[in-house]
Amino acid sequence: MDKKPRAHKKNTFSGGKRVPTSNVKASRLPGKQRRQATSAGGDDAGGKPKKKARSLLGLIATSAGFAALWAWNVWSRTQHVQADKRTLAAMRRLPLAITEHAACRMDCRFIGRTEIQQALQVGKINSRKSQPGLKPCPKLVVDAAVTPAVGKRKNVQCVFAACPTETRVITVIDTDRNWECGPC
Repeated sequence: MDKKPRAHKKNTFSGGKRVPTSNVKASRLPGKQRRQATSAGGDDAGGKPKKKARSLLGLIATSAGFAALWAWNVWSRTQHVQADKRTLAAMRRLPLAITEHAACRMDCRFIGRTEIQQALQVGKINSRKSQPGLKPCPKLVVDAAVTPAVGKRKNVQCVFAACPTETRVITVIDTDRNWECGPC
């Protein structure tokens, strides 16, 4: 087996000394691609690749996805609000029963029966604090801005038990002011 002598190239930076090199061709680094030569009057000006139509298609698909997500969110929210209104309307049709604890809190916080009925009319069910799965009377928390007979508008939170035969008031809270109440 004959070994070929290594080729020596003159390195201009080493003061004219010859340094050994290999016969293996240098490979390109990953990601580096060879530019193709362009013709003098070619349609590939500047040697840059053409933009692909996929970017426009991707933009349209992304926009359509966001629009569909927004529409579904709006539809879902309106369905939830309508279900809450139906629940509150059903609670208004039943007689209102006030527990002993609720009567104590109503006296202490200056909240009347008419304000509780207003809360059932204009309020919204707070789903984070409610427990609709309780049997036989689901617990529903209603947040509302009500107008008392005398005075300015105030925010109240009413806790109801939606029983099959009555709407039971468990407690009422004035969310604008912290009243000093004794034990009930």
